[in-house]
Amino acid sequence: AKKSASRLSHNVNTTDGVRAGGSPFTTVTYSPISASSKKVDPDAPSKAGQVVYTYGSAKLLKQFNWLPPKTTTDEDNDSIPIDEQDEGSVGDRNLRRNNVAGNRGTAAGISFVMKASQFANDGCKYMFDASYDRVMILGDRIYECGNAICKRLILEAKQSKKQQQELVETTGNLADVASLGVSNAIKEEPKDDDNDEAGNGMEEEKFCSWFDGIKVFHVDYPSSEPIRVLGRIVAESSLTSSATENGAGRNHASKLAIVDFDEHTLRYTRLDLSKVKIPSWWSLFPGQTVLLEGINPRGLLFSVSQIYCERTLGLPRTPTSLDKTLTLVIASAPFTDRDDLLYEKLSSLLAYCSNNPPDVLILTGPFADANCKLYAEVAETFNEYFEKIIGTIMNSISGQTEVYVVANHDDLVSAFVYPTPPYKIASFYKNLHFLPDPCVFSIEGLEIGVTTVDIIKHLIDSECTAAHVTMGGSSAAAPIGVGGDKIKRAYGHLFHQASFYPLNPPPEDLPLDVDMLNEFGRLDRVPNVMICPSALNRYVREINGCVCINPGFVDGLSADGSYARLIIHPPATDDQQQNESQPVTTTSTAPLNPTPASYIACQIVKT
Repeated sequence: AKKSASRLSHNVNTTDGVRAGGSPFTTVTYSPISASSKKVDPDAPSKAGQVVYTYGSAKLLKQFNWLPPKTTTDEDNDSIPIDEQDEGSVGDRNLRRNNVAGNRGTAAGISFVMKASQFANDGCKYMFDASYDRVMILGDRIYECGNAICKRLILEAKQSKKQQQELVETTGNLADVASLGVSNAIKEEPKDDDNDEAGNGMEEEKFCSWFDGIKVFHVDYPSSEPIRVLGRIVAESSLTSSATENGAGRNHASKLAIVDFDEHTLRYTRLDLSKVKIPSWWSLFPGQTVLLEGINPRGLLFSVSQIYCERTLGLPRTPTSLDKTLTLVIASAPFTDRDDLLYEKLSSLLAYCSNNPPDVLILTGPFADANCKLYAEVAETFNEYFEKIIGTIMNSISGQTEVYVVANHDDLVSAFVYPTPPYKIASFYKNLHFLPDPCVFSIEGLEIGVTTVDIIKHLIDSECTAAHVTMGGSSAAAPIGVGGDKIKRAYGHLFHQASFYPLNPPPEDLPLDVDMLNEFGRLDRVPNVMICPSALNRYVREINGCVCINPGFVDGLSADGSYARLIIHPPATDDQQQNESQPVTTTSTAPLNPTPASYIACQIVKT
């Protein structure tokens, strides 16, 4: 009988130059028997180097000759037209490399800060939490987020009251005050020494609580008058299964419910979202902490009129300590095609980084996806193979480039848990840094947040928005676009829920540990740059003062691969810059000074 053809050819005498077509990443025993499944026309022009997305100032990009010489742009505009790759000569590339190195100095001068105790590490125990512990943790998160939401509501009420007083003083007409549309008055929490209301206060404790001056009732409290309830959005089992099968969870608003802030009592009430008036557009998803206002006549169905889900955000700090221009390259897995282990696109990217050495190279895993069956045939241990991949990367780039490698739970050598501890290897490289997933770290004062889990797509697939709910009981749906930009909505959820993964429950293929996420997955402050690789279309967006980037995948499998490159210029100082100690709400009309686009420029380039 004929033996089946193997992808492995056990010939240890094969030289490195001819192994697997000359790829330095493949194992010594690997020999592909067929070409990649992707059909590529050899006569078709290459799209490598084509710029598909641009953000920031054209002046910053032109400083490093990243723009093709044929491209004509208006330096006053932030957008740059798409053009072909710059096919400069070898001398031009060398000159560009020297200019970059001269502007940034040595890599030893780059300051890197990350508190390891705040992120997942090898000492973490995971998958040990009991169901009761999960309930306790989720309840604590409701209290934390609920307090933050109520604090913002109190602040807005005080600002409205101040506007009323100023309007009365200037016009002297009380009728103009009613036009402000102020929400329900904020009452003060009764004191214990108030004997007249002591009995009523003790009676009310059975049905409500106080959150920073906001009176909050339990979700099943029957009332024909408007009341406020606080809790966590959940979806019925039928909604969860349908959303998993076809991603249509957003169309089942009638099956959303809210779990009470006191989860020990297991209070639970379904929601009627057809009469929401404020805000004009809204978005809810399972796991979200919200403060709702409405009526609940029978205690079985809460009719929502107003939704509060935003907190006062800690906006990004301007990197004033940055005194030199930084260049960054961001690339995300997969780095090779699913049908081979040649890592051709990663090799091309490393060649680009060798000719155009950046200050920082950020690579996000998995480098060897456990879902790929080809790795089971590799005649090396997974640790040895991963060590070879990292060694090849480090030997392919300049020692002046700092390399940051972010872990992923699907990697062969990683812990199958999210948050994921950083990788470990036996070799040492002074310019190599392994980071956990998720994490926030600082480079020269620039805060960068990274997560390799596709949370943006998960939120978009699970959310229920105003655009998909029938308004006022009629059959006509809300106008398209009333829900705003879905990408901005998703990032807004991350920032206002103060978590890298606020969705609960997660998809079945995500090994989420609630205890570790509560400890290591917090997003207490909006970073300057947020990196969230996603299967969605590539983008660069400025959201709440943060530059949010989806660099795409280096090997796009069925689509074109891509990576992102950034230039960070020292921001201009201004005496009128906002004081970091002052709370700033997202509704404020005062712009950040300076704006991120004035000192950050980014391009997404095809591989």
